[in-house]
Amino acid sequence: MATDELRRAHLNLVDSSRQFFELDPGAAIETEPGWLFGAGSSNHPVISNGAFRRDEAVDAGEFITRAKEFFAARDRRFSVWVKGDQAEDDDLVAAAEAADFQAVYEMPEMVLGKRPEPPNLSPGIELRKLESLEQADDFWRVAIESYADIGFPSEIFSGYTNHAGLLAENVAAFIAYLDGEPVSIAMTIVSDAVAGIYWVGSRTQARGRGIGRAVTTAATAAGFDLGADVASLQASQMGKPIYLVMGYEVAFDYRMFLSPEA
Repeated sequence: MATDELRRAHLNLVDSSRQFFELDPGAAIETEPGWLFGAGSSNHPVISNGAFRRDEAVDAGEFITRAKEFFAARDRRFSVWVKGDQAEDDDLVAAAEAADFQAVYEMPEMVLGKRPEPPNLSPGIELRKLESLEQADDFWRVAIESYADIGFPSEIFSGYTNHAGLLAENVAAFIAYLDGEPVSIAMTIVSDAVAGIYWVGSRTQARGRGIGRAVTTAATAAGFDLGADVASLQASQMGKPIYLVMGYEVAFDYRMFLSPEA
């Protein structure tokens, strides 16, 4: 994958993270040309409180210092997102380690340069694009149940009450229904001509039936329809095999560095 596409994919992650923080009326956000700091309603230090460097020209030490000040004012621990084994973030790794941050989690950054082929859906499965505020409850209900299996507490999603953000012009969210019940979700946020794919999840009864792949395909295709020329996602270990079948390729691993206790 070309360097420019990976740069734009990272910018999409940062800008999409800002849009997710904006779904949470209780979140505190600091956006500068070189970084994004976001503290959600939840105090979860890895998922809901994050620091993202937009521009690698920003001094890594200054970035860490500014992030610590932002989160200390809110009595929060937080995680710094780092592009693992990428030369442009070597200084950020060094600065995080020098400040006693600990690497606690990794997830592969995966990219796809073409529209995926839609899979065949079994009888009883229906895909719906989220087009009304009322559908948001179904979307987040699936998120709460599906992500609980990988350790996400429900409070992560309970703060997402600004449902209008799911209907933004650069967003397309999808819900798959099985016999009328919402069972699987995925969404895209498009920026910098990148379709960022987020919150892919399936309830237990939907797994192993191709529903997760179908809803992810729908979100990816919608991103291309919205003007993207590449799709990007950060995969869980559960989702990675599905994305590989779809044609996504691993570019590198994101690493989360957790701030030390005060």
